[in-house]
Amino acid sequence: MPKGLRAGDAQILQRLCGTDTRLFLRLGALMQARLAVTQAALETLLGETSGRTLLNDRRLKDTDPAGFTALASEAGVSGLDLILIDETDSGWRIIALNDEIGNPLLEIATPAQPISLVAEVVESLTPALRIPVEGLLAARADDQRAAALEQLRYAMPPLAVVSELMPMLLTDGAELVRERAIGLLVGAGAHVVVVDLIRALQRRDEPTLMRLGEALAHLSAEQQDVAIAALLATCARGQASPAVVALCCRLARPLATFRHLPRLIEMLLPTRFSLFDLVRALQFHDQERIDGILTRLFGQGSESDTTLIILLAHPDHPQDPALLTRGLDLLLAARPEPVERMALAGALRRLDIQHQLPGLLAARTADIPASFDTSVHWLIAELCRDGTIVAALADQFALALRHWLREAPGPHLVATLEQQLPALLPASDAVRATLVEPLVEVVSRFRDERSADLVEGCLTGLGQAASGPLWQLIEDHPQATVRLLAIGLMPGLVERSQDPAAAATTGARRLLSGLTRAEQAEERGALVAAAARLAVVDGVAAEIAASVDVATAGLGLWAIEALSHLATGPHCPDERRTAIVAQFLDHLCEDLPSHEPEPLHDAATDEMTYVIDERLAAHTENVPRILAACGRIGRSPLVPGSLLATMMARLCEQWRLVSGWHTIWGPANIQELGRLLGSLAEQRTFPGPLRIRVAEALLPRLRLLTIARSLARLFAMADGPYLSGMAGKAATQFIQLVADGYYADDEGPDLVEVLVDLLAIPHLGSDGDA
Repeated sequence: MPKGLRAGDAQILQRLCGTDTRLFLRLGALMQARLAVTQAALETLLGETSGRTLLNDRRLKDTDPAGFTALASEAGVSGLDLILIDETDSGWRIIALNDEIGNPLLEIATPAQPISLVAEVVESLTPALRIPVEGLLAARADDQRAAALEQLRYAMPPLAVVSELMPMLLTDGAELVRERAIGLLVGAGAHVVVVDLIRALQRRDEPTLMRLGEALAHLSAEQQDVAIAALLATCARGQASPAVVALCCRLARPLATFRHLPRLIEMLLPTRFSLFDLVRALQFHDQERIDGILTRLFGQGSESDTTLIILLAHPDHPQDPALLTRGLDLLLAARPEPVERMALAGALRRLDIQHQLPGLLAARTADIPASFDTSVHWLIAELCRDGTIVAALADQFALALRHWLREAPGPHLVATLEQQLPALLPASDAVRATLVEPLVEVVSRFRDERSADLVEGCLTGLGQAASGPLWQLIEDHPQATVRLLAIGLMPGLVERSQDPAAAATTGARRLLSGLTRAEQAEERGALVAAAARLAVVDGVAAEIAASVDVATAGLGLWAIEALSHLATGPHCPDERRTAIVAQFLDHLCEDLPSHEPEPLHDAATDEMTYVIDERLAAHTENVPRILAACGRIGRSPLVPGSLLATMMARLCEQWRLVSGWHTIWGPANIQELGRLLGSLAEQRTFPGPLRIRVAEALLPRLRLLTIARSLARLFAMADGPYLSGMAGKAATQFIQLVADGYYADDEGPDLVEVLVDLLAIPHLGSDGDA
């Protein structure tokens, strides 16, 4: 596709327009209307009086392809074979010759613009040099160009002249011409590093190019100009690479003042290589010029404009409303392009010095759910964290958020929840309360645990504004899933109220009153568990805890969480606490059936089905809940030492049975029991003798990464020579396992965590040096 001349090609336009200043300004006005002319078409038009008439026609500024044909016919230039191309992606219209469409030579001739680059230099040469240079420019065949280069070498041109010729010579398709060009360079006094660079560029030898960067940075300015010209020629040949960009970074100081830098950046921009370091290095030396070059390159497509905005978003760039508007258009586009929208969102945030972005986003909330990408939700969340979204705008966003939660496509809904936008928006409490209903509707529509966790986080973040709607959900909502979610959240909200004791007392009573409505055991257990959490809040009367204890009767294992909370409270008598712990341990250490599963044979399909004992299935399901309850009790400072010792002794004994497969448990439950023992023993206030007992129980299963991590953290609390000696032996054994390749490759991250934890152990006994 031909590309019209832009503002960066002002020198070419000036040369073609000559003394006709009015025509030069007219072409600039056409560019403002996003209408450009290719160099070939402009030269053709300027060669005819009727062509100049067409360019000066005021109607040309707003014409379309059909209208251009009519204007060309009216001006009498129909025979020039011109065409108007409308590029919908970039928004530009291009006047070109019909022969330029799909021309295979266009990719070779257009990027370098060889003749235009050296035209001014040729005019300033002495006759002795001008004649061979003009002969070179006029040569067409390969052998003619090679002969012209030999004649030029005999004329001994200075290195500056050869440098101007390099882009044209090194992009030549003939190997013979390129070799003669290198000979010309050597004869002109080019440094050996520059010659090596050119040969490496021709071979596309990336390692050699990377090695030459340091040497190029220390050459003279004249030699560096030749090197830059060679890099420019490489880009013109379409052979740009990350190594070429890296070399440009090393040459940033001379490159910042290089005459043809706009052309180089224009050629690198579509390559999709990272230009961030290069542009930042150039801006360090001449920020005003680089920003001007980048600004003039806008309008070549969505991907190009996105890259330009990212490159312009540096701390010293002045506020530019047009840049923010263009960035938002790209960020909220419904089509797949541009791709790098997360980087674009970060750039817009950096460019928003005067905090205009929240207002611009609030005015376009209707476009957000229709955008192809969800990066805009991250941008809104970051603006909330930055404090740039004021209350009035937050209310406006919150009203739009209600619509997104109900009707936005799945990716946008998930992004809204993942960024916790309902909780982050600094809206008024009344507006925040209206978000509760659409949030719980998400749980009704999507039954997966991930959605429920995200909604739970948002509701928790809403704080006290969500209390009223959540109470209404607990008491009136028809779906048990929603009621359970609200019940689980309520204690956390009550505990953060202004008067926790009074709110907890009222809340516990209100939860217990819900037992008259609840029919399912799961919901009744959740109500009692939430009430038990509130019953242990400081300042709550003992009668509330007693009422909760009474309500646990008849719930069976659904009362596990409630009883564990009660056992950690100040109003639980020691004998009741002991009974609760004994009840948990009895369930945990239950003697499970050891007979083989009963097989059932299907004669029709000849398939065998094994029926597992229901007691074993129920026990496997309840073990995690009982272990969590034991952990909660074991961490309570109100638990007597004797009761803690009894509980740890039973748990250690059960660990020995299940880890040695004397009692059959699920592997996940076995590891959970080991984690529980380790997490209790690593507390600073945990009794030393019990810590030793836990360490002795876990040490034989050191091979398990879960147990190794628990032991490492336990040994970090070592307070005696015996534990230190055990820590040294454990560390030696574990490091030997690693050296023997015992662990699989996918266990690498967990393995690193364990090794880091081992480094935190203060004393390793006599094995510490090893």
